[in-house]
Amino acid sequence: MSWQNPITAPPGSTQVNVDPLSLLPSRSDLAQVRLDMQQALLDAGTVRSTPIEVTPDGVIWDGHHAARIAAKSGMRISVKVVNVKAKPTALSIRDLPVGK
Repeated sequence: MSWQNPITAPPGSTQVNVDPLSLLPSRSDLAQVRLDMQQALLDAGTVRSTPIEVTPDGVIWDGHHAARIAAKSGMRISVKVVNVKAKPTALSIRDLPVGK
C-alpha cells in the first residue's frame, strides 16, 4: 500500500483528527530532551503553545517532537496547514533517530 496524503484543509486553516503516523517528517533526527519536554507537557495536560505545522503535501514543517510523542501515545492531532514546501526525509515520524 502506498502513502496517502492525509491533508485536505487549505493553507491557513487547521485540520483536526490527523494521525501523526500519516505525516512525513522533514527533519533528519530528533533530540531526546525535546521529546522528554513534549512528553511532560502531555502528561501534565498542557496544550502546546504553538500548533504542529504541516505543508499541504503532508510534510511536517514544525512540531516533529510533539508529533512523535502523539504517535507514540496513539493520539490524533490537530495541525495548522502552512503554505511552504518541504521535502520529506523519512516515511514515518517513528523512523527518525533520536540523539541527545
